Order: sequence, then structure tokens, then C-alpha cells
Amino acid sequence: MSQYNLSLRDLYRSLELPGTHPLKDAQESLDNAVRHAYGMSRTQNPLEFLLALNEKVSAKEISGEPAIGPGLPAFVKNRKLYVTDECVSMPTTSGQP
Repeated sequence: MSQYNLSLRDLYRSLELPGTHPLKDAQESLDNAVRHAYGMSRTQNPLEFLLALNEKVSAKEISGEPAIGPGLPAFVKNRKLYVTDECVSMPTTSGQP
């Protein structure tokens, strides 16, 4: 954006142009990750899906029902069966965590 003096609107309007575009590639990767995480089909629109999911969660919260977020559900008592120390973590610099 800075290099070409573009606003966010200009940047996203560039997605409408034909051809390849780094932002198009990033958006497609993000859409695919959302589809995979939620078990969506390739034809489902991720934004429409997430908006509908948000509306369902919001309705539950408004009615006082529990809205269960990501992670292990409350009924899982032994986290060790599902959680390991193997993970990707940020490297430390200058001995700082």
C-alpha cells in the first residue's frame, strides 16, 4: 500500500483485475484454511458461512444459552489425551521469551 500510495479500497479493488495477484493468492489460501477448519465444501462461500455461524452464536448468547468456542469442550477431563507439547513457536531473540 505504501509503495504505491494505495488506500485499502484501492488495494481490494485491485482484486477485481484479471490475472494473478498476491492478495488473491492470500485470500484463496485463507478461504481454503477456513473451508478445511469448518469442513466446508469447495462451493460454500466462507464469508457467508462465517456470518451465518456468527449469527447462530450471537442468538445463543442473547438467549442465555452457552456458546462453546474453539478448543476442547468442557466435558473433556483429561487434556493430556488431546494436547501435546509439540507445536510451532516463535523463536526467541536476545534471550527474551
